[in-house]
Amino acid sequence: MHGVGHHGGRIGGDAFTFTTPHVRFGDGVARAIDDVLARAEVQNPLVVTDEGVEAAGVLDPVLESITGDPLVHYATTEPSTADFDALPTDAADGVVAVGGGSCLDTAKVVATLLAHGGDAAEYLGVDTVPGRVAPLVAIPTTSGTGSQATQTAVLTHDGIKRGVSDEYLRPDYALVDPTLTFGLPASVTARSGFDAFVHALESLTARDHRWIDPRPITYQGANPVSRSLAREALVQVHGAIERATFDGDDRDARRAMSLGSHLAGTAFSASGLGIVHALASALGGLVDAPHGDCLAASITAGLTYNLPVRRDAYASVARLLDLDDPASTRNGASALVDECDRLRRSLGLPTGMDDLGFDRADVDEIVANTLVQERRLPTNPRRAGDDLQAHLIEMEFDG
Repeated sequence: MHGVGHHGGRIGGDAFTFTTPHVRFGDGVARAIDDVLARAEVQNPLVVTDEGVEAAGVLDPVLESITGDPLVHYATTEPSTADFDALPTDAADGVVAVGGGSCLDTAKVVATLLAHGGDAAEYLGVDTVPGRVAPLVAIPTTSGTGSQATQTAVLTHDGIKRGVSDEYLRPDYALVDPTLTFGLPASVTARSGFDAFVHALESLTARDHRWIDPRPITYQGANPVSRSLAREALVQVHGAIERATFDGDDRDARRAMSLGSHLAGTAFSASGLGIVHALASALGGLVDAPHGDCLAASITAGLTYNLPVRRDAYASVARLLDLDDPASTRNGASALVDECDRLRRSLGLPTGMDDLGFDRADVDEIVANTLVQERRLPTNPRRAGDDLQAHLIEMEFDG
């Protein structure tokens, strides 16, 4: 597949779009929040965070850097459409998100409601936001979701995880400050980092943008810009995730994870993702398990499903990550699949769907909940269909 390895492919004349927030990256950049708010003409910001971020002391340097006494709204661990009833909509004229993916996703919906009112459930789906939202500054405190760069928020509605996807949701500014991640526990580092790893891998190997029908959001298939960012993200995250997990004081590894996860989020917000994320979302909707665990449980099944159409691309990724070993059989595409399995085992993540409590009797429901995901599957390199059922039985439950 052209463009996956070290050399780009033919550019061609097909148009593609690439959008990113204004970004500042580096130690201490979160303290520039007051300057950013002034640039955005925000005088009364609403800070969206959660109690864990506050308890860890990560919120303090941000609040201390904002002039005045900003209002604070606490996001839930798993945000739902019922969480937005008591917003101070009359007092705030902008939003600052400080936290992980759930906080950032909550903040996107808050910014929408500040600008347009209504109920959060009204905005579920694609291209549902009628215009610009309130100014939004995103400050991530984990290295995983990349939500500070994307146009999607995930909410639970009637017990099902749903998305709000609209180009208006993309934050105006992202302050990516690695120092805010220095104290992350190993388990959070591993799970969120594995999310970033899969973001980069699926973005890099997504269906080419030339073969994707136009969509209201820019999940438009891999293009030269998204591939270049995904490639760098993959190298950064793969080289740092175990170091950051097992030695939280390795600040170079923390910085690499912060940068890599941001680049991965930026890349997939243009290219879209694929069946590994679709499977993981299906699993996450059926059991109460963290997203990173669901990704780890899904990655072998997802990669091997795509193998018939991505063998060369996976071999190229294996070379990129220096996985080929002339003295062994771990070469080409199989080296990448094996490395993903090794990585999840090393990080203490689930090694299959059975680790999350699933068995063969659940396959029909898993497949049904995967195939309905119209946001993720169009950019998967292989058209997903009913043959997924037999593949899951073979890969996950017949061993």
